[in-house]
Amino acid sequence: MDPKPARRVRDPEALRRFRLEHVGEPCEHCAIRPGIHAHHMIFRSRGGDDVEGNLLWLCGPCHDEEHGIRSVWY
Repeated sequence: MDPKPARRVRDPEALRRFRLEHVGEPCEHCAIRPGIHAHHMIFRSRGGDDVEGNLLWLCGPCHDEEHGIRSVWY
């Protein structure tokens, strides 16, 4: 029997710190627009942790693209 997967690390304070540390920085994908979203590379719904190593700082259109959403930002 497979062992139970580890619980996801939930840390709202880490997310808040990440956002505050990256305010004003450019998007990590396009580097054109300012980043405004903390994106989980491994989605939270799939067990992604709230740790800096799992977060990207993205603008709205790039964040939408990561989630397969056709952006209306352009």
